[in-house]
Order: sequence, then structure tokens, then C-alpha cells
Amino acid sequence: MGKVYKFWIGLLAVIGGCSLIYFIFIFLMLGPASTFNYVWLLLAILCSGLILLICKYAGNGKIPPKWVVIPVELIVGAGFLLFIVIEAIIIHNGKGKPEENADYLLVLGAKVNGTQPSLILKYRIDAAVEYLKQNPDTMVIASGGKGTDERISEAQCIYNELVAQGIAPDRIIMEESSTSTKENLLFASELFKVDTQSVVITTTDFHIFRAVQLAKGCGYQKVSANPAKSVWWLIPTNYTREFLAVLKDYIAGNL
Repeated sequence: MGKVYKFWIGLLAVIGGCSLIYFIFIFLMLGPASTFNYVWLLLAILCSGLILLICKYAGNGKIPPKWVVIPVELIVGAGFLLFIVIEAIIIHNGKGKPEENADYLLVLGAKVNGTQPSLILKYRIDAAVEYLKQNPDTMVIASGGKGTDERISEAQCIYNELVAQGIAPDRIIMEESSTSTKENLLFASELFKVDTQSVVITTTDFHIFRAVQLAKGCGYQKVSANPAKSVWWLIPTNYTREFLAVLKDYIAGNL
């Protein structure tokens, strides 16, 4: 077996093995309800299939025809380059600093476990509290509707946690109808003057780029972001899913 074959088999084995281990880890942490997690299982299966295909060619001493190899190499190379570019943009935008003394702080919702915030939502709330305590004149909009597996709305959960951490109830406005990031931004925009009043969006760092771009598309004129930290063990899942979300919104004309 040639060195090139061995290289690709080794690379695919590493990618597939890591994907399978990560799938099992997330499955144990979050259970079967985390649907995006199955992407890692599919990737592991794909890598296994490619290894078998390479071994078949290598065992028979065959070389795939150029009309097969060249398109595959171009597609894989272009996809990898696109992934790197978009991820670099996502990471860069996730390190921005918010405008001080904004008129409004908009906290985007995330999963609620019963009546308690998920870890990702807790980090958003903590980042919001820090900003609000440093900017006491800023009002806050808690945004997010109620999912079928949630006992209260995401906005209500954000409200409860903000009050528990010392934010005055009269500073909080709730928006409980939205079911997506775009709806978060659209419905919240009805609560203030997007052309003249400033707003800081609080969301997780990987989500900043898309949230700000969607906000501008919704008419926000004075917008900046207050990034919350990621849940470390969800970084591969969240950044991969965000890459796909950016592509989807770009194709749909939202970005």
C-alpha cells in the first residue's frame, strides 16, 4: 500500500474516531434529544466508508480515475477553505466589545430545562448582568418564546434569573413570542426605535456574527454585541452548527 493511501487512511481514521468518541460523549451528556449530535455519528460512518473504499482500491492495486479524483479534491478543498474562512469570521466577531451606556440590552434566549436555564443560557444571563450592573441606565429586553419541552418561556427564565441576580424588575421588558434568532430581533425591534436608539445584543460568542448581521438586516442602526462565553465541551458542535446556519442564512438572503 502506497504512502498516499496510508496517509488518507490514517487521517480518516483519526477524524472518524474522534467524531465517534465525541458523539458518544454528547449523547451521554445531553441524551438522544440533541439532534445535531447525530452529525458526528454520520461523519464517523462516512469516514469508515471512505477507508473501506480506499482499502479496496489499494488492495487491488488500482488508482481511481482522474475524472473521479479531481472533482472530489476540488469539492473537498473548496469546502474546507470555506469552512476556515467562515469560522475565522465567527471567531473574530465573537471577541468584540459592547458599546457602553446603550439604551437597550437585548438578551437572546436559549434552551430552558423545565424552569431552569441551560448552561448556555446561564452564561448569557451572567454576561447580561455584568453589563447591566456596569451600565445602570440601560434597559434590558428578555427575548424568547416557550418550546414544547419547556415549562416556561425563555424570556420568563431570563427575567427570573436577572431579578435573582439583583436587576430591578422595572428595567426588564419581556418578549415571549419569538422562536428563532431572526424573530428575537424582529419582535424586539418593535419595543424601541431601531433607527435612533442603541442596542447591545447579548448572546454566546459563536452566535455574535450572525446575530449582529441579522439585526442590521432588521433595521438596527446602532448595534453592538456583548459576547457570553461558550460551554467548552459544546464548542465543536456549536461552531459547526453555526457555520451551517451562516450558510443557510446567506443562501436565504438574510445576511
